[in-house]
Amino acid sequence: MENKVMHNLSWDNTCIVGFGGHAKDKLLPALKRVGLNINGVVSRDSRLNIDGAKTFSKISDAIKFLPVNTLFIISSPPDIHYLQAKELAMAGKDIFIEKPAFTSIKNLNELCNLANENGSLILEMFMYFENKAVKQIIKILKNDNNSINSIDLKFYIPSIPSGTFRNESTLGCSLLSDMGCYPLSLLAMAGHDLSNLNLENVREDVGENLKFCISGKSKNILIDIKIGINDDYLNNIAIQFKNNREIICEPFFYGRSGYRKLIEIEGELKNETKIFEKNAYELMFSKNRSDWIKTQKDRLNQMHIVTESLVRLGKQAGLR
Repeated sequence: MENKVMHNLSWDNTCIVGFGGHAKDKLLPALKRVGLNINGVVSRDSRLNIDGAKTFSKISDAIKFLPVNTLFIISSPPDIHYLQAKELAMAGKDIFIEKPAFTSIKNLNELCNLANENGSLILEMFMYFENKAVKQIIKILKNDNNSINSIDLKFYIPSIPSGTFRNESTLGCSLLSDMGCYPLSLLAMAGHDLSNLNLENVREDVGENLKFCISGKSKNILIDIKIGINDDYLNNIAIQFKNNREIICEPFFYGRSGYRKLIEIEGELKNETKIFEKNAYELMFSKNRSDWIKTQKDRLNQMHIVTESLVRLGKQAGLR
């Protein structure tokens, strides 16, 4: 007889689906530190030995043999998220999915319907939302629309880690979706319309440096997004106000513990505040299931907004 998922409970157990470098270096340590058992891994690598967790070659076996209230964490390449999440949602399982969760509106709609029908939680893992500095910035973006002149977002990394899925063959395997989903998710969370954002330059290849520039307007605010590969690491947001005041926060799209700089500039005056952030992955995993359920409707709406924007920008970039 099939076990019924006990949706009134949070999770004592987790199963990681797809065990690459990100899962090994960031997800696994965070799960351990918050006290969640890793009792299953779904991987093609049968040699994996992760603290006694059972390795499954198929999701169906993990569903069958793991406890009913196991949280499944999808950390596989985006192009296979849909089929994996569909199987889990049909079984009524709760699912955390690495960003970008989906790069197809049709697939996202189907998963949302399955989640509603079966009582599943679906969370796209934008860990940076757990940071105190980010929450301050979102509050400013929501409350000060009439006084903001422009929002500039920069996210550059020196190189693409070896052995990852980013090969630019599809939208799901592209730098555009992998990095672009961060600033788009922030703007969606702050209530901005992304439909007027477009690629200013489609693809700029300078040696091995691939860059994307996205710009446009929302609520009469100029928005400029720059992402890609650059010699220097850059990860910040700069908000310019109509009275020439400016607020900068860096590093912004970031999950590890450490200090964030919040810089306020007004005329010749400059004030810098350092905010210590706990590990955002740990904060995300330690939050109670009931708290995530309360925000599910809004989060899924924001996922639609971001996914629609990624699909449109992907077409402009010539990505299928």
